[in-house]
Amino acid sequence: MLTLLNSESLWIGTDMKCFNRIREQLEQAGITYKHKVKNRMGQWTGAGTVRGKTGAAGVPADKMYEYEILVYKKDWEKAKKLTGIE
Repeated sequence: MLTLLNSESLWIGTDMKCFNRIREQLEQAGITYKHKVKNRMGQWTGAGTVRGKTGAAGVPADKMYEYEILVYKKDWEKAKKLTGIE
């Protein structure tokens, strides 16, 4: 099971196509991964969310979500080479 202690972040970004491409590559290679999706406009700032205080005007819909892919530390180098991530 991937945990904070035995995993390494492979990729963080807002591009859903890139996120799905990397996931497919990892699955085809048999590399175990975990992913996280974070709504950046839904973050609490004390008295409400960012979207509730400032609105979502001017923020592209495809940039509202931040994706992260984590892999085992032992597989990190292999996954990095496989996906072409610098």
